[in-house]
Amino acid sequence: MDLECPHQAPTYYILCLHLIAAFSFTINSLGIYLVIFHAPNNSKYKLCQLYMQIVSMIVENYMSWVAPAYYYFPMIAGYNTSSFTSKFISTHTSVIFYFFVFCFELPSILSCFQFRNDSAAELSPKNRIPRSFSYFMNFLSHTFPFIVAFSVFKSTNTYQQQYIIVSQKFPKCLHLLYMDEFAVYDYVDNLWLAIAGIAVIGFLTIFFAYMIFLVAHTIIILTKMRRFMSPATFKLHKTALISLILQVVIPLSFVCVPLTIIFIVILKELTKYQELATDTMLLITAQSMISTIVMIACNSRYKAVTISIVLKIFRRKNKTADQTTIIERTRTSVNPI
Repeated sequence: MDLECPHQAPTYYILCLHLIAAFSFTINSLGIYLVIFHAPNNSKYKLCQLYMQIVSMIVENYMSWVAPAYYYFPMIAGYNTSSFTSKFISTHTSVIFYFFVFCFELPSILSCFQFRNDSAAELSPKNRIPRSFSYFMNFLSHTFPFIVAFSVFKSTNTYQQQYIIVSQKFPKCLHLLYMDEFAVYDYVDNLWLAIAGIAVIGFLTIFFAYMIFLVAHTIIILTKMRRFMSPATFKLHKTALISLILQVVIPLSFVCVPLTIIFIVILKELTKYQELATDTMLLITAQSMISTIVMIACNSRYKAVTISIVLKIFRRKNKTADQTTIIERTRTSVNPI
């Protein structure tokens, strides 16, 4: 069955992206506010949390508002649906920037796990991971965005190459080549795309294994030193570690599940699932918002401040509504009909 490509993205798709953008901006802004003004000032953990929040907020708003894209899986192609940003930057440049920023989520997450491990290791210095190794892993993780972005940059195809790819594999989609915002990639014709994929898989495998090691090592230290800590201190370390794990694992499912579906659709060339595969990108778009919600839900201080803010907003609205009612009643009594 040949892939049939719609001339433009469905209305519901764009609407969902913009709704996600609105909710995401609000929730992520709240998350940044909470980290800046309500996290302990003497905690370095505040910096890595802020790092995570800023990176994820940029990624999510870029995907859903600045340069939202519609995709044509199993063809590795799509176009920038924003008529505004597409006038200033090409779709390929947009893809490069997206991968570049998105890949910074890895070092931002790693830095938080490293901090939690260092914080626990202060209780038992002999069990501390050598700083030189920690610095090396941190540096290596920060090369990830540059390596992937460069590989994506080199994976571009000329118009002639794109025409050959589409005409041979997806002939019913040739009309898309008339769109300036359209871009198509192929890992067979251009190996740089395959290199980008290998780099992503390689880095993620190495660093997720390292983060699992950091979690296990942190738990071992806390277990050994528990008898030397007050219940409050132990609970503080335990709660912070669990919160961080949940803040990573739950949103990660919003990335892994869609990418698995997309990978299968591309690999098996399941053209009838084009719309389903594309719609899963909406889940990826929402992942940072979910991460912020988990962070707030797992932190009693953030939760209390958030509830306080929400109550103030509702009280202000109710007060305004009451004042409006009083004014209307006064006008009615002064000027009876």
